[in-house]
Amino acid sequence: MFMTIFRTNPRGWIIVAILFFALSFSFSARMALPVLIPGWGSEFEWSQTFMSFGAALIMIVMGSVAPIAGHFQDKFGPRLLVAGGMILSGMCVSLTSFMGTASLPVTASWVFFGLFCTASAIGYGMISLPVVTATISRNFEENRGLATSIGTSGVGGGQLIFIPVIAWAVTEIGWRPTLFGFGIIIAVLGFGSLFLLDNKVPDTKADSSGLSASASVSTRLLHVFRSPIFWLLGGSYFICGFTTAGIVKVHLIPYAKACGFNLTTGAAAIGILAGFDMVGMIISGYLTDRFHRPALLGSVYFLRALTFIMLFFLTDNVILLLAFAVLFGTLDFATVPPTAGLVASHLGINTMGLTMGIMFAGHSLGGAVGAVMAGWIFDSFARYDWTWIVGLALALLAAILAWSVPEKRDKARDDSVPAGAAA
Repeated sequence: MFMTIFRTNPRGWIIVAILFFALSFSFSARMALPVLIPGWGSEFEWSQTFMSFGAALIMIVMGSVAPIAGHFQDKFGPRLLVAGGMILSGMCVSLTSFMGTASLPVTASWVFFGLFCTASAIGYGMISLPVVTATISRNFEENRGLATSIGTSGVGGGQLIFIPVIAWAVTEIGWRPTLFGFGIIIAVLGFGSLFLLDNKVPDTKADSSGLSASASVSTRLLHVFRSPIFWLLGGSYFICGFTTAGIVKVHLIPYAKACGFNLTTGAAAIGILAGFDMVGMIISGYLTDRFHRPALLGSVYFLRALTFIMLFFLTDNVILLLAFAVLFGTLDFATVPPTAGLVASHLGINTMGLTMGIMFAGHSLGGAVGAVMAGWIFDSFARYDWTWIVGLALALLAAILAWSVPEKRDKARDDSVPAGAAA
């Protein structure tokens, strides 16, 4: 069956494969920081708050780049964007392996913030989910939803495989050779993508909102910011970033270590969580096409809030840790399909890239706030209880915001974009 589908668009599926691996490696490199926090804290005498600021900076820079990258892609196509992002981030990750040595004539702190957290994050933003989903969508007429789901599942699939591998490598051979080798692989993939990606750009016909893809940036921004739906969905997506990328994905490994688990077990939990990202996205995409989307989105946030209760009883219970990883992972990316579908229905397909880019920036800002807050709470009180309480409360607020969005089904518009097209 798959070979039959592949033969209908072989070049398109090659692009899907390239973008799958691009997301796999780039998101794994981005999410390597929690694995590195314990070792860097000991070696360089850095506090949790200090390194949490680094995690926040990554998310802020990445989120700031995403809308610009989306606009660049609309004008010039994805080839240089994706290749440049992979090469830049890969080289920065490799150079970070020399942090604190005579090979780099700056302090370790400058390397951490300048290379690992800023320059590499620019590269991550150039390969963000809005860019990837738009690229895949423009290369498929048939099987667009399947192609998009497979391509974007690189986020979870990569972390499922590579985060435990990175943790094992850091333990066995040290963090320096691990980062050097991983960064080189990313850069090599970037060079390869130069020859495999095309520069297909969108057409200029108007969508049902009346806006064309060639409309000016100011016109499209005005259209987005005037919509109350944008603020409801954007607010819930900010909280989404706070509760996932901010407090859980940055601090679950340090929290697990504080509870008595070793680094490999904590990294395995993150890997399982990332693997169930794929499961949650596929299930949510299926339900998005068949059920009331605001109700679905609000329910995902509500159930996510309940999972935080599990963390209060973690102690040294490995079964509970893995159960949390499964449940939270299933609910993690499950917000993407209904959010993307509601954006397409209410704001139009021709503003979707820009809208999702702006919302991705808000998601990243939320993650940054959550990462710093959780680090400060741990340094101040030597525990994470208040972090989980805040996460629970905000996830409930996100559920209320999502439930406040009216449903709007527009078949022509919804059929033009796959569920789960951007995040």
